[in-house]
Amino acid sequence: MDSAWDLESVASLIPRLLMAFHRRYARELDDFGLTLPQFLILLTLKQLEGASRMGSLACAAQQSAAATTGIVDRLLERGLVQRERHPEDRRAVVAQLTDEGRHLLAQVKRARAQQWGVVLQHLEPADRQRIPIILTTLLKALEVADDSYHRIN
Repeated sequence: MDSAWDLESVASLIPRLLMAFHRRYARELDDFGLTLPQFLILLTLKQLEGASRMGSLACAAQQSAAATTGIVDRLLERGLVQRERHPEDRRAVVAQLTDEGRHLLAQVKRARAQQWGVVLQHLEPADRQRIPIILTTLLKALEVADDSYHRIN
């Protein structure tokens, strides 16, 4: 096997990488008074563009419905999201970003881009260009493997 591709080494690096990313995200988001799940909900609401049913939001953010409700409650208290009954289905509840939520999300994204620029400057330009391709490919492979796992179990 190619020494550059050592499955055991890669497998041991992934948890360390995940923890390093998690710690960094937590520190960056703490400056804005956000947790990672709150940031993910804000980001998902922005990506969904408009009012989203809570179930759809939970699914898109890969959170449980109960966790999503609690996260939205805390974001609602800060005025970052609003929640209301669906105009066509009064049984359904929808959430959407407020202007304040959009503004905070833009601030976080600017700060994160600046901070990640500092981290990524330590890589060679060619390596920086390959990162999105490798991560996207890895994510797709994980999603396919996850789908296969769920079909088997």
